[in-house]
Amino acid sequence: MKDECAYLAGQVAEWPAKVRLAEILVEAGLRVQVGRYSVRVLNCEHFVFQELGGDRGDPQIEADALSVDELLRDGRLVSAALAAAGLRHRFEIYRGDEMAGYLHHDWPAG
Repeated sequence: MKDECAYLAGQVAEWPAKVRLAEILVEAGLRVQVGRYSVRVLNCEHFVFQELGGDRGDPQIEADALSVDELLRDGRLVSAALAAAGLRHRFEIYRGDEMAGYLHHDWPAG
């Protein structure tokens, strides 16, 4: 229901291995659940790095929340963790078709 809630479109320039990604998030004080091909951030309403490892395709980020404010809060937590590890990334926060926020590390809007 992307028209009714906020959702995130994101990219990481160079994806770390799944185990390393989980370590980066934990080192930043976040709680995670590591699955076979995913890392879920438990501090957030719904923020999952998926398709990690194997031959399942390119890694993806799936994140949404009931409000832009909630998703911006969650996005800031995860963005700060990735930035602390020096991972170049960007997160665009949307409500419907309208961009409501932009978070990044070393990836200017363009």
